[in-house]
Amino acid sequence: MGKKLGITEGEVLQRLNRLHQKGIIRKIGPALNPGRVGLRASTLIAMKVPNNRIGNVAKLVSNYEEVSHCYQRDHEYNFWFTVAAHNEAELEKILEEIRLGASIAKDDILDLRATKMFKVDVRFQLV
Repeated sequence: MGKKLGITEGEVLQRLNRLHQKGIIRKIGPALNPGRVGLRASTLIAMKVPNNRIGNVAKLVSNYEEVSHCYQRDHEYNFWFTVAAHNEAELEKILEEIRLGASIAKDDILDLRATKMFKVDVRFQLV
């Protein structure tokens, strides 16, 4: 990146650190193809969680390395997360563990599995 910008690696890191401290950049990380790393089953889950239990449920869900995102929404289904696993059986096991651990009724969960994948190639020109 430094070569492309005509600056040193150290300057790139300093600039990224400044952007991070200002809250402009939250995270820089890889965008993996789940299938290529052996994750063949995934879903987006929406749950109805009592507001006074959101923190505890978030802590529970965040402990699973298979969960890549979790967030609160201002909606009837107020807690959302994505989870990926090696296969459907493993995914179902994780979802049931989370449901039971969070004490959420089956009727209060939406399992929003993808039916078709659309890939959007987004690239940002840095200079």
